[in-house]
Amino acid sequence: MLQRLRTTREDLLADLLAGATNALSYVPQGMAYAVVAGVSPTYGLYTGVFAPLIGALIAGSSFMVITVTNELAMPTGEILASASSVRALFTLTLLIGLIQLSFGLLKLGGVTRFISHCVTTGFVAGVGVLLILGQLQKLTGYKGTVHGNVFVKTWDWLTHLNGIDWRTTVIGIATVVVIVVLQRTRLKPMALVGGLVLATALVSLLRWNSVGLVGGISRISRGLPSPVLPDWRMAPQLFVPALSLAVLGLSIAAGVSQNYPEPDGTMPDASRDFLGQGLANICGGFFQGMPAGGSISRTATSVSAGARTRWANIFAGLILGLFLLSVGSVAELVPMTALAGLLVYIGFNVIHLERITRVWNTHTAERAAMVATFLLTLFIPLHWAIFAGVAITLLLYIYSSSTKVRLVQIVPDDSGGFEEQAAPARLASGEVTALHAYGNAFFAAVYALEANLPRPEEARNAVVLFGLRGRESLTSSGIAMLERYLRRLRSGGNELMLVGVEPEVKRALKQTGMMSELGESNVFDSTSSVGGSFKAAWAAAHELVKKKNSV
Repeated sequence: MLQRLRTTREDLLADLLAGATNALSYVPQGMAYAVVAGVSPTYGLYTGVFAPLIGALIAGSSFMVITVTNELAMPTGEILASASSVRALFTLTLLIGLIQLSFGLLKLGGVTRFISHCVTTGFVAGVGVLLILGQLQKLTGYKGTVHGNVFVKTWDWLTHLNGIDWRTTVIGIATVVVIVVLQRTRLKPMALVGGLVLATALVSLLRWNSVGLVGGISRISRGLPSPVLPDWRMAPQLFVPALSLAVLGLSIAAGVSQNYPEPDGTMPDASRDFLGQGLANICGGFFQGMPAGGSISRTATSVSAGARTRWANIFAGLILGLFLLSVGSVAELVPMTALAGLLVYIGFNVIHLERITRVWNTHTAERAAMVATFLLTLFIPLHWAIFAGVAITLLLYIYSSSTKVRLVQIVPDDSGGFEEQAAPARLASGEVTALHAYGNAFFAAVYALEANLPRPEEARNAVVLFGLRGRESLTSSGIAMLERYLRRLRSGGNELMLVGVEPEVKRALKQTGMMSELGESNVFDSTSSVGGSFKAAWAAAHELVKKKNSV
């Protein structure tokens, strides 16, 4: 660990400035995400102290900032909606940490591949829409009494616009305008802070008492959190939601870390990133923290502010801790509508039209998966939407694997070599037909491949070479397909030869009895020389055809 923390004086100064910028700009964001989760803004601030610091010490990525994120805050709010105790938050955070730590210790860095890019794009876009709609009442000061999902509350708001408070609305809109303007200047890293500072100053100067403040819903006292114990009785009911948030957090964080390579240009260790997030959340579970993960916005802010090493994240946590120890209670003066305006701005920004367009234009199946995940995110609990996204990803893989199968025929060319052509529909009598299949060899793909094999019923004395080079395994479905095709061939006096057979495939052929069916002389092992196995099989097949035709 000490080796990872070595730095120079110049880098240390740059990291200190980047850490200070990140810490101050995190204050409004951390408070806002806590509001989204339906808990005290204090817990969002506490998370910003410990999570980045622990992540910097443990995680594989030097630049990724581990802290509260919108993608985790919103489903956390849904999960906690039925909880009667705030200790459910800490228990949930701890469970997420334990799951992520387990994944890291088991070196399961590849688990994030189970959520595809199209699914996360649809999920994040759906969360963005929910985030915007969920803040409309707070943004305008409307005190609705209707209970239900966000769409019911939005309809209630639309039909009661006469119930909004114009002062609250003015402050909320002003916050958004200031953030947008500052984002276009050199003060971009401090745009969120600037919006909240102006909103707080306006409410204080104009004495608009109708505008609700953070202090009206929660006290934010000076100091750092005292230790708490989780409620293990809640663990069974929180385990499945914790598993979904753990996988989601790791998946999004993997995308963050891969966009920010290490200073030497190498990619961060995904499994070590799992460890960093896991330990950060375990600490949060004992010190009043919220679920944390790799933050896209915080990492981008840190890097753009000049971060050079992992010390930037360490400084960010330490400086935020000093802020809470000294003037933390000043956060009580922030207007709630300003936090709502900040969240509306974030909501629009997470709906990346460029990414959506890219997925839309890529493939029909990915387009359908993105739209399905987006709609599910809007209408079912978010932690179940995550599992649905994983299921959609697997179905997408199976569908793509079963449809992307291409069968070609290998024929001699004019230069004495070989070239690929479309496979024939019917097998020609008295000739050698060499075939090779591209694509998957599992389940539904096998039947798609079998349907494209040349029909042998009208052929006589022909030989089919079927290439298997590069296939490290062959499923029972694949072997059954070869067995059926062999019987069809031999009913007309034709023969099948397998070419480029790998050791594992040969073992499967022997254990299933397929080798005996084929005959060992019709199985040609893969060789180190490219084309060696094929040339040997090609010569043997022509000899066999000549012998059959001479009889």
